[in-house]
Amino acid sequence: MTASPTTGRKPAGAPKATSPATAAVIIGAVALCVGLWRLRGALDPEPPPPAAATASAAPRPATSTSTAIPTPQPAVPELPPAPVAPDLRGNDTVDPCTSTFEAEVPPGYDTATVDGVTVAWQPGPVPRRGPYDVALQPTAIAYLVKGLLVEAAALTGTLPRERIAVIIYASPDSFQAATHAPAWSGGVYNGGAVSVPVKPSAELGVEVAGLRHELMHAQLHSAIGCMPAWFNEGLAMYFAGAPPLRGWLRMLRNPDTFDLGALQSSTFAFLPDDRAERAYAQSLAMIVYLVDRAGELGLRNAAHALRELGRKAPRAGLDLWDRLYPATGQRAVADVLAHKLFGVGLGNELDAIFQGVVCCHGVKTVNELACRSAPPRPDRKFWIDQASTPRALCDATW
Repeated sequence: MTASPTTGRKPAGAPKATSPATAAVIIGAVALCVGLWRLRGALDPEPPPPAAATASAAPRPATSTSTAIPTPQPAVPELPPAPVAPDLRGNDTVDPCTSTFEAEVPPGYDTATVDGVTVAWQPGPVPRRGPYDVALQPTAIAYLVKGLLVEAAALTGTLPRERIAVIIYASPDSFQAATHAPAWSGGVYNGGAVSVPVKPSAELGVEVAGLRHELMHAQLHSAIGCMPAWFNEGLAMYFAGAPPLRGWLRMLRNPDTFDLGALQSSTFAFLPDDRAERAYAQSLAMIVYLVDRAGELGLRNAAHALRELGRKAPRAGLDLWDRLYPATGQRAVADVLAHKLFGVGLGNELDAIFQGVVCCHGVKTVNELACRSAPPRPDRKFWIDQASTPRALCDATW
């Protein structure tokens, strides 16, 4: 049954209308409840609902109440100290049983680098004292050094050293002050760099023989490592060129006064001065003996043997001489040297030669050196003997 349109009454059971004031109160109450609920959530958050109810919710990070022990961070390793050039103790080269290192150029030096070779020199003009003096030529020296390392490697059957520094000092005095080199040395090798003084009267401004000597030390140190001093020094002298003629002649006059065992350490640095000169002369004589027996192939074979022995134990090659020539002593070495220089062995013939004055030619190269005897001249200590071919330098003080 519907209501009569004239009475305005609502059907029985219909909801009563809400007044505007009442609605405002209800909305305010709801808003207050929502605000309190949010505040409570901020102050005292509830644990997240189960995963099934909040599948789309982002996972919460793990709480800090875990009892797991944190993994400690590894300690940062300390960097090794910068290499310091060792004390050569009066020697011209570092002990080859120590490690090589990357040399540092002195502060303020100019540099030129060619294919792994860095030449460093003190800037400024070098006084020229003679008509043939030349200016230092660093780039040309760098190319020369690269070529000399290749030559040294070919002689020894090793791979050329890839990097080397050559430091050139403005004078012999500054060279001595900086390197503490022995007074007789024209250069040093300290494990990372070759150092030489400038020499304006020499081609390119440095002494090439000194460069050759020290670069052979650098090549052997890099390619072989630990080796006996006789091989290291003897081969450097052989590569440099000029032999120690005066020391050799003294050795031939007294052939039985040296023990080869003293040369089978890795350095001559601890030899007394009165034995050091003989040690160098003796070392080159041992190289001459080796070349006489096996040619320069013998040098390469010896270098190969040292590398193989070094793989077994660092200092295993120090007895190389005894391995190559067992029971071969000083007298046998001196006999080969006498044949090379004079064409006769130890004995009466050689003694008779020493009664006169010794004259030699080919004095700048080990392989060309040869000597003979000449009558003394009371008025001269030095002269050129032209009585025989080739002409020879005679020296009454040898």
